[in-house]
Amino acid sequence: MTSRTRLVRKQVDDVLGGDEMWAHADQTQASCDKCNHDRAYFYQLQIRSADEPMTTCMFFYRCTSCAHQWREN
Repeated sequence: MTSRTRLVRKQVDDVLGGDEMWAHADQTQASCDKCNHDRAYFYQLQIRSADEPMTTCMFFYRCTSCAHQWREN
């Protein structure tokens, strides 16, 4: 005899702030790979891993037209 129990996954919070964070982000000229629009919201974070000696800056972008998101080092 066997039985299955489906586990309910808990809601995951967006670590970077979700849609509310993008409401106050600055805009810049950046080309979207998805729709070729030339404006995007952006913000910059300094991140590092425990074994890295120095911090690394990451730029996060979101297209103002189609909301496609990407990042660059």
